[in-house]
Amino acid sequence: MMERKAFFLLGFIMFLTMTGYGIVLPTLPFLADDLGLSSVQMSSLIIIWAVSQLITAPIWGRLADKIGRKPVLMIGVFGFGVAFLLLILAQNYWQLLLVRLIGAAISSGTQTAAFSMVADHTRKEFRNQTIAKMGAVNGLGFLCGPAIGGLFSPFGVVVPFIIAGSLALITLPFAHFYIRDSINNDNKETQNTFAGNNETVSFWKSITMVTKTGYWNHYMIILGLSIAASSFFGLLGYYLIAKFEATPIFVSMAFSAQAGTSVLVQFFLLKKCYELWNEDTITKIGLSFTAIGYCLISFAPLIWVAILGCVFTGFGQSLVRPTTIAMLSKRTEMGRGITLGLQESMDSLGRILGPLWGGWVFIYLVSAPFITSAVITVILLGIAFLITSQQKIEISLHKDTSNS
Repeated sequence: MMERKAFFLLGFIMFLTMTGYGIVLPTLPFLADDLGLSSVQMSSLIIIWAVSQLITAPIWGRLADKIGRKPVLMIGVFGFGVAFLLLILAQNYWQLLLVRLIGAAISSGTQTAAFSMVADHTRKEFRNQTIAKMGAVNGLGFLCGPAIGGLFSPFGVVVPFIIAGSLALITLPFAHFYIRDSINNDNKETQNTFAGNNETVSFWKSITMVTKTGYWNHYMIILGLSIAASSFFGLLGYYLIAKFEATPIFVSMAFSAQAGTSVLVQFFLLKKCYELWNEDTITKIGLSFTAIGYCLISFAPLIWVAILGCVFTGFGQSLVRPTTIAMLSKRTEMGRGITLGLQESMDSLGRILGPLWGGWVFIYLVSAPFITSAVITVILLGIAFLITSQQKIEISLHKDTSNS
């Protein structure tokens, strides 16, 4: 297992970073409004962050394999902090766009380096649990962010940005002095990854391995979940207001139900799930709950049913996402950094496609984004069953060949 001290410190760093992100996301529209930006320009500020991460995350993942996780982590946290502090200096749309673009490009390796470090330090049999707890820490930070942002926003629209950037930069000394780079870890699996596969598989060949057996299904799950979730987060408030005339309290309750369930499951329940079922079964259960949750939201006759749907989606996603990341981390053919960097890219691509699609279909039917999310999740469930069937056939053929 990863050293408890190292894990808590890395978790603390990621918590503060994600808290900063959670602070800024709800506050960014107010800064944009002060500058007189249109809704299209505001949307582009969010999308450009995801586009930049989509392009740069695999590059940082490759660098994490080459120069180590710790330098990439520190560069990412530094870029994250500086990007938010520079937002307060922006005087027009183009300056805001440039800051968002550069900030995302520099910081996109943070999550990749952190999850790679956790995977490097943890044996395979414990990796699912450890990655789940790290995901829960991220979720908890994101959950606390808006509340902290709301607390400081009366002091000025730029204050939450100062808090967010400062929180990220505060973690740098802790990372420098107390986190050991896992590239020097004596774990045999990690040594094999850096010493062997990483040198023989080029960067561009690594990119094409997204389509290979053992990779593509996991990346499709990450992409599909991201498309569905980004539509959910972007349009849930508008949907509840349009359909139920929901007050801010109910909208906040719905988001908190989703995020809070996810955090609780990853912290306390997922370990028990891994004791009862294998990874494939947990993935199928999670996708089933997620699909049911989106259906409940889509066809809810009452707002409480929609909130229950939020609980179901939080429960399901908290089973699927860490399990999928853990399974990817066990693939060492092209280096763990680039593998998880590509996972971050798929996540970013989903955050681009989801809001674009959801925003368009919402105009015609307010429940359409959530119906789409349910359909996507059902397709992912079908892929999971298809992969399992193919694996059973391959095992059966292998046994027949061996017997003959």
